[in-house]
Formats: sequence, C-alpha cells, structure tokens
Amino acid sequence: MNIALHHFRLVDTIVEEGTLTKAAEALHLTQSALSHQLKELERELGIPIFYRKGKKLLLSNEGSRFLVSAKKILGELHLLEADMRHFRQGETGSLKISAQCYTAYHWLPRIIKYYKQVSPGIDIHVVSGATYLPLEYLLRGELDVAIIRNKLENPNIHYEPLFKDQLFAIVSSDHPLARKRTIKIADFEGEELFFPFNDPASGNVPIIENMMKQQQVTPKHIHRIHYTDAIIEMVNANLGISVLADWIVQPYLETKCIQAKPLPPEVAQRIWYAATCRQSPAINNFRDCLKLHFGDMQKSLNGGQNTALPLHETRPVLAAV
Repeated sequence: MNIALHHFRLVDTIVEEGTLTKAAEALHLTQSALSHQLKELERELGIPIFYRKGKKLLLSNEGSRFLVSAKKILGELHLLEADMRHFRQGETGSLKISAQCYTAYHWLPRIIKYYKQVSPGIDIHVVSGATYLPLEYLLRGELDVAIIRNKLENPNIHYEPLFKDQLFAIVSSDHPLARKRTIKIADFEGEELFFPFNDPASGNVPIIENMMKQQQVTPKHIHRIHYTDAIIEMVNANLGISVLADWIVQPYLETKCIQAKPLPPEVAQRIWYAATCRQSPAINNFRDCLKLHFGDMQKSLNGGQNTALPLHETRPVLAAV
C-alpha cells in the first residue's frame, strides 16, 4: 500500500474536527484538496473510510481500524519530535566523558550535582577504556568530553583550559623519605616506583621519567599501573613511592597512611583542558560545570602571578609535611 503520513493525519483530523470544512481549516488545506486526498486514500485501500449521515462524516468499520494505527503512528511521531527537540536543546540524552591518565573520579559527583541543575535529563557515562588515549576516542565519536593535559594539534578538536595542577611525591608515612620536607629527583635512585600507566601509542613520556633520565637517576623498578586506587594501596603498604597530581591524591591523604611531598621547582604546573569535537547544549553545559568546579579559565591563565589556583572548596591544598 502506498500510504503517506499525511493520510494518517487526514483521517485523524477529520475525526477530531467532525466535518470536512473544519478539518480543512485545521490542516491549512482547501476543502477540495482535502476531499481529493481522502478519495485518493480510499482508492488506494479499496475500501470506504467514512460514510455520510446527514451533514456528518462517520467512520466505517474499516476506517475505525485505520484510525487505530493512525493514532499509534502519530503518537509515536509526536514522541520522536519531542525527543529530538530535547536532544537539540540538551535536555535529554547521555554524555560520555573520560580523564587522561587517572582512573580516580572522586571529583565527579560534585560536578554531576552542578550539571543536574541545568541538564537534569542527561546521564553521565565514564568511558574507562578511553583513559589512556582519550583524544583518539574523541575523534572517533566515542567520547563527548575528554579532560586532558596533552594536546594533539588537530583542527577538529577544541580545547578549553580548565585548571592547573601540581605533581607531588607520594610516600608511605613509614618510608624514610617521609622525614624529608622536599623530594628531589635524585631521591628516586634505587626506589620502587608506581606510576600511572602510560600507553606508548600516546607518544607522551611523563616529565618525571624525563628528569630521571637527564639526571641519570635509576630507580629499582618502574611499575606502570592502570588504576589510581591500586597505586595508592601500593604506596600505603610501603611497597614503593609514586608521583601523582594534587587534585587526584588529596582525598586519600585523609584516609591512608601516606604523605604528599613537594617536588623541585622545575617540576612545573600543568594545564588541563576540556577537549571536545562537537558542540551541543549538553556538552557546553558540562564544560561550564567543569570550569565552575575547577576554577575560572582566566584565573588559570593570569600570567602566572598565582602558583596555586583558587578553585572551589573541593580544590586540594597540599602543603609540605
């Protein structure tokens, strides 16, 4: 059968309005055009949809069956139109995010609370598999927002500065280095080191490893571990030491037997970015919430006057122990 969407609207509107004249007005058609479409439908079906009783049009039994499907199809169409409108306006849907290197997301619930105030219908999904190659996932459309520190020059990726962090040496309170105020790169000589996993395909060599190579410092072994929690547990058990960012390690200092020690001044602060490949209300709202949580972009790039960014109350403040 060659039945178009306007045929379903036609029958539904005639039933709702009661007369051809009123139905024609509702559909913005002439009465002649409406009559022509109705005859066209009845020829296609080979059955009458309506019969006249005085001035009224009444559904035939066959027409009643047609109306049942028309109601279902038009109702589903209305739902589809509403869903598409909500998607466009960032009111419903899902958002896929990931953060480079670290698998700790203790900072995320507060951001989601911010986000739900402006986009309550959007579900946040953490794509853990994208942790080590987030920009590749982003470019493939498998990620909406990547929180990264290593930029890839690509015209399809937009970067928004979020905040600066600082690396600290993380040691057990029982480790001999816990008695030192500052940890030097030379202190890593002969130590078991637990570092976040770094995918060789990323082409990124962590700054601490570069500095050890430059200063000819040889640790006993470097363990590359996928999970931040596992690194913390290894250090907590005094099986070795690590280097982690302040915003990542802060909550663990309150619950574990570990300390965060400053590194030499040459271990500079790092800028983190929100990387996106497309723009939508849902993505833009989430990026704004990231900036709200981690601090305003302008403050993070104010010429280096402040070495510690004034973020919100969840911002870690690490002092020498």
